Amino acid sequence: MKSFLRTFGIALFLVGALLAVGKQWQIPVLSSEVIADTKKQDARIAELEQQLSEANAQVAELQQTVAHAELEEEQEVVTTEPAENGDAVSETDDNVVSGVVYIYEGVSIYDIGKQVEDAGILANGRELELFLSKREYSRSIQKGHFELNSSMTLEQMARILTGKKVQ
Repeated sequence: MKSFLRTFGIALFLVGALLAVGKQWQIPVLSSEVIADTKKQDARIAELEQQLSEANAQVAELQQTVAHAELEEEQEVVTTEPAENGDAVSETDDNVVSGVVYIYEGVSIYDIGKQVEDAGILANGRELELFLSKREYSRSIQKGHFELNSSMTLEQMARILTGKKVQ
């Protein structure tokens, strides 16, 4: 009887130890909890993957919208400035091209020259880039959007972009 109880106790101890180790390592022994948890996790993963694909679709749509808006800004209608004196309209006044230059933090003077060239204000944006690289202008370029036109000199454009008074 003593040996039977001792053997029975050792068996209970071993079964308890095996169940504890099985639960620690998530070994499905007699429990369907792990299987149910796995199914819940799989369902949650599928749900999150669907949300991710929807979010990626929204990001792609927003990127297309932003790209479209940028194209519209770049293809802004070129306007001509009206003559100050209605009687003295010359051919050179009809060929004045104006546009908006956008300067934000981190933009280089190369980008400014490129914007001016793309808008048709200057035939060679490199000229404005070289002019803006002078010490008096390069350190004081302001952020914002500036209206420039092709009748302005390089110095006038630089003064507008730096916030200095135009003479």
